[in-house]
Amino acid sequence: DAPQWLSEHAMAIDCAKPDAVSVRIDTTKGPIFMTVLPKWSLFGAGRFLQLVDDGYFEDIAIYRAIDHGLLQFGIVQANDPRSKRYQKIPDDPLVGVPYAEGVVSFAAAGPGTRKSTICIMKADFRTQLGKGALGTPSTETPFGMVAPESMAIMHSIACLGDIPQCGGRGPCPGKLE
Repeated sequence: DAPQWLSEHAMAIDCAKPDAVSVRIDTTKGPIFMTVLPKWSLFGAGRFLQLVDDGYFEDIAIYRAIDHGLLQFGIVQANDPRSKRYQKIPDDPLVGVPYAEGVVSFAAAGPGTRKSTICIMKADFRTQLGKGALGTPSTETPFGMVAPESMAIMHSIACLGDIPQCGGRGPCPGKLE
């Protein structure tokens, strides 16, 4: 069965509710404002907000930027004190949030591996990600949405392409300083 996706209108209503949390991420291209929604992903939203409050993302590069794809950031070297500070979080159940343009989630390497690496979708990936049945635990659980006024800045961010582990010529996350 195909997933029952929330509509763009329903997602906008969720983003305007009182329990939605606004976050600003400063980039060299300008600020990206996003809305974090614990309703969409309790563990994911909680961890992201913890990382923001702790200053985890300060001086961290966006190391993966794929045109019509995604942005990815949040990796630190093993000798960085931040690398051991956080444990992996459990997967959240899918609630029908599509992997649409502007959706924010964790990157994961399989079940139970979400920790600190964030993806922002620059295109619609609903045919590839988050396709499980509603209520199914998933590593692919969106927790936020880029604000409409920040979409142009999000799309302006580019780097050398995809990471070598995915066949690209971009920077290797394991070698970032």
